[in-house]
Amino acid sequence: MEKAFHKFMSASSHAEVVGSFILPERLKEARARHASGIIDSQQLSAVENECVTELVARQKKAGLSVVTDGEYRRMHWANDFFCGLAGIDKVNIRGGHLYQSQEVLTDIVLLSGKVKYNPAHPFFSHFRFLKEVAHGAAVKQTLPSPSQLFVTLKSHNGNVIHYYGSDSELAADIVDAYVATVKTLYDIGCRHVQFDDNSLGRFCDPDYIDRKIISGIDVESEIAGLIDINNRVIDSLPGDMFVAAHICRGNHHSPWVPAGDYNLIAPFLFAGVHVDRLLLEFDITLDNDFSPLRYLPEGVEVVLGLVASHHPQMENLEKLVESVYAAANYVDIDRIGVGPRCGFHSDEMTALAENYQWDKIGLIMDTAKRLWQAPVLC
Repeated sequence: MEKAFHKFMSASSHAEVVGSFILPERLKEARARHASGIIDSQQLSAVENECVTELVARQKKAGLSVVTDGEYRRMHWANDFFCGLAGIDKVNIRGGHLYQSQEVLTDIVLLSGKVKYNPAHPFFSHFRFLKEVAHGAAVKQTLPSPSQLFVTLKSHNGNVIHYYGSDSELAADIVDAYVATVKTLYDIGCRHVQFDDNSLGRFCDPDYIDRKIISGIDVESEIAGLIDINNRVIDSLPGDMFVAAHICRGNHHSPWVPAGDYNLIAPFLFAGVHVDRLLLEFDITLDNDFSPLRYLPEGVEVVLGLVASHHPQMENLEKLVESVYAAANYVDIDRIGVGPRCGFHSDEMTALAENYQWDKIGLIMDTAKRLWQAPVLC
């Protein structure tokens, strides 16, 4: 089966956003009113529908060839999807996650039973609505990766051991639940799914790797295991499902989780994960080492996340162009795209104002047009 989304086909298709957009004030206010009991869930959903409809129209007007719902209905980039599966609940914690100098309080997910497919997962109705209001435009569905769920649940190991006797049993159930869920998305019209993953992005950080080694963990084996979980899902999907992966460094209030390059993980991840496209984050200084891209298999595309998605300073177009040419020393330039480092939304305290995200998208579109509007000479 031919993948309808495969290969960058036009200049504009080389420009791609990760998926999330900053929440409009109207939606923030509706969420606050809903939390206070002033409006009910149906009224909140009506506001979400209006905002998603407006966002899709604006993405199309900006020239983006693939649109998303902005993840407007989510409270957390990953947990909302996880909790839509059977056997997973959300609880509040006092301690937080470390995002480069900030401790972030957030809900966590814990098992309440075996992980299973939920035929009433709310993401199904969300996708149906997105496809309807896209009016024929290409759409992609972003999901946290299967390996992300595995790592998330394993980080609360005292809970996992109540339901699973081994990691392999947990991984098998996660794979089965994901395959069934993505196949349902396929059945209702999805042909482009993107797995967002910071479980693997953490291995870019030398400090993270050192902590693993000190703990006696075989780092290469752990990386291979996480990639295998993702591949078992991807390999079970219909042949014309286009699969992308965004390797995320994480963000909250604009700081990130891991720092470092792709040199250690590239031989395993770039060469080993069975995706059609990788969306990779690079340093916002544009002083990057693109040599790990040499591990990309022939035919796999890469979107270079060169534009800061959480800071208002505008990058220089010429430097962006130079960076793409530098990356083209390792991968065919026609297999390269350009985009933001991450999604635009992290929470209500992101350092980027709503209007700036559109300036950033304009810069990304200008970069794509400069590079791919006419035949490229390297």
